[in-house]
Amino acid sequence: MRLAKLLYTAAVVCGLLLPLGVSAAGITNYPPLVNPSHWTEQNKSGDTVILDAKGVAAFNAKVRAASRSMPDLANYPATMSGDALKTRIMDYSILDDDLYLHGNKVSENYKNILRKQSNVSAIPKSVGVQYAVTVRRTAVRALPTGEGLYYYAGDRDFDALQETMLDPGEPVAVLHTSANGYFYYVQAVNYSGWVSKYNVAMTDKNTWSSFVKPQKFLVVTDAEYNLKTDGEQVLYQQGARLPIDSVQSDTYTVIAPVRTKAGQLQKQKLLVPKAASAVHYGYLPYTSNNLLSSAFKFYGKPYGWGGLKNSVDCSSLVFNAYRTVGIVLPRNADQQELTAGTKKQLSGSSQERAAVISKLMPGAALYMDGHCLMYIGNINQTPYTIHALGSYFSKGRLMREMKVLVSDLSLQRSSGNTMLNELQTAIEYK
Repeated sequence: MRLAKLLYTAAVVCGLLLPLGVSAAGITNYPPLVNPSHWTEQNKSGDTVILDAKGVAAFNAKVRAASRSMPDLANYPATMSGDALKTRIMDYSILDDDLYLHGNKVSENYKNILRKQSNVSAIPKSVGVQYAVTVRRTAVRALPTGEGLYYYAGDRDFDALQETMLDPGEPVAVLHTSANGYFYYVQAVNYSGWVSKYNVAMTDKNTWSSFVKPQKFLVVTDAEYNLKTDGEQVLYQQGARLPIDSVQSDTYTVIAPVRTKAGQLQKQKLLVPKAASAVHYGYLPYTSNNLLSSAFKFYGKPYGWGGLKNSVDCSSLVFNAYRTVGIVLPRNADQQELTAGTKKQLSGSSQERAAVISKLMPGAALYMDGHCLMYIGNINQTPYTIHALGSYFSKGRLMREMKVLVSDLSLQRSSGNTMLNELQTAIEYK
């Protein structure tokens, strides 16, 4: 008995078992399991560099080649076909559904107003690209309006028009202007859509290029970092870059973009202490443990559809963690699943699926229809994950979570299947 107890205690310390009487099935709040150090300490190769800077650059090129939503901004063309742009803008399929504004069903007349605001009749045969930089955290919208439209009258969480958020300092190619002149249609590093013109500042191509590829920069490694620019508190989310102007003994001078009254870019120089724990000089080394540590910075944060609530949804949790190490992925889960990387197709029994997942690098991404998760490690061949979860089902009942949490894969989906049995693809981005 004593030997068995000693062996059990050793297994607990090594992270292989849970203490007697502790259950961590489903969503767990057991303190060690929601602490990143538990998972990084048992990750034997967690501090091994997966790709160096050249390897990261080469992998990003593969991602761009595999992802239609990700042009190479460094070599973005000066003109584009007007017909091609019209095709992109005129995807109004989202308006085919019943939608609600302030709890009231949206009329067809209102939908037609939104279509007309896209101003496609004004697009010339050849579109000259203009250049701009975001000056604050900026919503990318499916249509040129800031008003939220929802699939259910009482919903306030899932705005159907919300695509994603861009951080301050993001370079965007401006391709078109809405009929009322208040929105620009832009191409960002991994997304295109409508942004408020008041959230971007126009500039020349050379200046714009310095934001596309800054020579020296800080990367935000916390969930967020705030700077005060031009009297405004500006939020940078994890993975955002702050270009460096100069380096002093105990501070960095960074460049923050500001919009003048005329809508032009102005560079404001701000000091960031070298001791600031929320930022890192250059990208973090691409290691498994750095991915885990970054993802856990969002633990307990609210679920933010399309980056709303200054937080993350399932795919942006993965996207942000990877961009801290310099890997730039597509924004949406379905596009992440289809892009470059070392893939494992998941099939077979629960045991077979769990066995495949348990051999993955912690930090690998797991994909199913409509959701993705980050694998963080396993206990007795039970895989655990961190993910931004809206809801799951229990005995046929919808259970809303709306936060970033840690769980195994036993949670049920609307089909009644567990997440484990609905997973389709596991990807190590390397």
